[in-house]
Amino acid sequence: MLPPPTPADEPRRLQALRSLCLLDTPAHERFDRIVRAASHLFRVPIALVSLIDENRQWFKARQGLDATETPRDVSFCGHAILSPTTFVVPDALKDPRFHDNPLVLGAPFVRFYAGHPLRAPDGSRVGTLCLIDHQPRDLSDADRAALADLAGWAEVELSALHEREARIGLEQQERFFQVSMDMLCIAAMDGTFLRLSQAWSRTLGFSEAELYSTSLVDLALEEDRAATSGHLARAREGASVLQFEHRARCRDGSWRWLQWNAVPDLEEGLLYAVARDVTQARLLEDERQRVERMKNEFISTVSHELRTPLTSIRGSLGLLCGGIAGPLDAEVARMVGIAHKNSERLLRLINDILDLEKMESGRMDLNLAPTDVAPLLSQVLQAHQGYADEYGVRLEVVVDLPDARAHARVDEDRFIQVLANLLSNAIKFSPQGERVTLSLTREAGALRVGVQDHGPGIPEAFQGRVFQKFAQADASDTRKRPGTGLGLSIAHGLVARMGGTLRFTTAPGAGTRFSFDLPECEPGSGAA
Repeated sequence: MLPPPTPADEPRRLQALRSLCLLDTPAHERFDRIVRAASHLFRVPIALVSLIDENRQWFKARQGLDATETPRDVSFCGHAILSPTTFVVPDALKDPRFHDNPLVLGAPFVRFYAGHPLRAPDGSRVGTLCLIDHQPRDLSDADRAALADLAGWAEVELSALHEREARIGLEQQERFFQVSMDMLCIAAMDGTFLRLSQAWSRTLGFSEAELYSTSLVDLALEEDRAATSGHLARAREGASVLQFEHRARCRDGSWRWLQWNAVPDLEEGLLYAVARDVTQARLLEDERQRVERMKNEFISTVSHELRTPLTSIRGSLGLLCGGIAGPLDAEVARMVGIAHKNSERLLRLINDILDLEKMESGRMDLNLAPTDVAPLLSQVLQAHQGYADEYGVRLEVVVDLPDARAHARVDEDRFIQVLANLLSNAIKFSPQGERVTLSLTREAGALRVGVQDHGPGIPEAFQGRVFQKFAQADASDTRKRPGTGLGLSIAHGLVARMGGTLRFTTAPGAGTRFSFDLPECEPGSGAA
């Protein structure tokens, strides 16, 4: 068996075949009547309209055959499309190309074959009208002419269907250009408009005639024309996609921000593009940024104005609590103590707000340096021992390292701040008598710092908001365990600035573990 050779124009032929939009479509009576007529006229059991793609022959119409397709490499039609005239095999068993073909030795037991090529509108041979018999035979000249005429009929139907599909496609495209809210256009590479949707007139106020007499560059504000011309130059140089924004003039003298997405076609010399009016979005974004700046400036100003007197108040109350003015009446001492604690809480809130504002505005500078991490854990634990005693919670440090020292590039003060936030949270949410563990281990070349409590765990509904600003599990819990809801958000940002990612694992009744990894470095090294 000899598989059919590949035609010299195969890429063009396949493109023409696909442009017909017929492959794998339902049966059409216009083709079915042709194969019925062919089977009756030539008195053969099988007649087919066959289309040949890369790997198969697919039957658009068939008479006397159940199969819908067969492989191309065993097809007779694959040979037939190589010739502009009728291809005839009088006896397949005597033909060296087909004598051992599975379609000859098995069903449908082809002995006689005659196929005339079918051409697409561009002249490419995309398939055949073919006749098959189980007995050897031949075709006379008159039979060949008749088969060619029937094939011509099939080609007329191919073209008619193709023209109908093309017409429908154009109608759909026209409708799409009419109703699209986006501004669709086809332009030449210099920006001259060749086709515009109605949205252009609706958005900019110009008539179609006025728009077609201008160009993409001419529509741009004078300040944006150089940049717009530069984008078109990139298209002519071979850029596959253009994405840019510019301001376009309106007929009433105003202007709109347009966001462009364009695909150049160098072969056609055309630019297919969609422009979207994003003026409102730009104005909203500008306003959002203005409000954000005002908010940050307000927070920073108020926080600084509050912190200076509050620091003085806290210091004075602390001195009173310490007995600088002598023994206080019990009730007075109690009230001064409450005021001192509340002033400390308010000062922590102000400091947290300032830290958050610095991080969001990119003004927080960290002094990263190789630091022995283990001593910092002990330092934080000692600083929180009194707080833990208030809640009846035991604290421990576990350092599990083969070497005595482990260095990472951190800002020492900010590292302690992160641990303080994590440790104070763990203490607050631990039942009395339970243990909170501060740990340091080495994992795959990184130092892992962890804080484990044995509290109730983080509610599932709250887990996605743990690191958000002012996030707290619920109001009743907040009253029992006071906090600003900023600590974890700040800790998350600080860990990220030091090269790690703060994460947590939690389970109901089993507690919560917060941890982060930091790249380990050599003492005194300038990089991690």
